Amino acid sequence: MTQLQDAITLYNAKRYEEAYPLFFDLATYHRSAEAMYYLGMMYRDGEGVEKSLDNALSWWKKATRGGHQGAAFAMSEFKASTKTMF
Repeated sequence: MTQLQDAITLYNAKRYEEAYPLFFDLATYHRSAEAMYYLGMMYRDGEGVEKSLDNALSWWKKATRGGHQGAAFAMSEFKASTKTMF
């Protein structure tokens, strides 16, 4: 398995504290858009990290720049859901 596959397997098993460093390494040192997307989801939901919508959006923006369509969709969904909050 690759590091990304390992991280996704841990994430799906809800072993977020173990998945986080793998995703972080892939996102920061290997510029993996998929890892950035997962980091955004972890921050959005507070899975293994302190919940932070700002951090979620930051990771999703980076993933979107890397061509990740799921991150672009997550950002658009988030922005659409917050428009009616204020």
